[in-house]
Amino acid sequence: MPDRLPVVVVDDHPGQLAAAVDLLEEFDWSVTGISDLDEAARVLVERTEPFVLVLDHDFERPDGRTGLDLTRLLRSAHPWGPALPICYWSGRIDTPAFLDVLRDGQFSAPTSYVQKGTAVSVEEVVRRADENFHLSRATFEQQALRRAVLNLDVALPLDDEDAVVPAGEER
Repeated sequence: MPDRLPVVVVDDHPGQLAAAVDLLEEFDWSVTGISDLDEAARVLVERTEPFVLVLDHDFERPDGRTGLDLTRLLRSAHPWGPALPICYWSGRIDTPAFLDVLRDGQFSAPTSYVQKGTAVSVEEVVRRADENFHLSRATFEQQALRRAVLNLDVALPLDDEDAVVPAGEER
């Protein structure tokens, strides 16, 4: 199994944030907790490596910004944006509302969703997200290698007479 991705938990409720960080640390995850959506945006856009994001939805902000705004930012601005495992962990957005988010923002939506207070623990969600990321990354790397090998139809010439001519060209 590859190394685990670091985890970032973003939640403006101190008790929820501390509980999630503590639980993940008990399972030997490297965890950073952030309580402010603006701080999370600044910090996470600067990262260049992938991570698992556990993200609350509702931040009770006067401007109305939510976890979905951070998700959209990371999907577009982070080097791993489209592949980042972003796990919504919320007590205020229910499953039908999350499905609406998926439908309306297919490429900018979070990867998964779990309601706070259910039998599914945040550690289980993070573990699954980490495993799926590594499986997807391995698949992409294998596909890239196959494309490189299959498209390699030119060999380096030893001299002009031994030169291999690319497919479709004449000598």
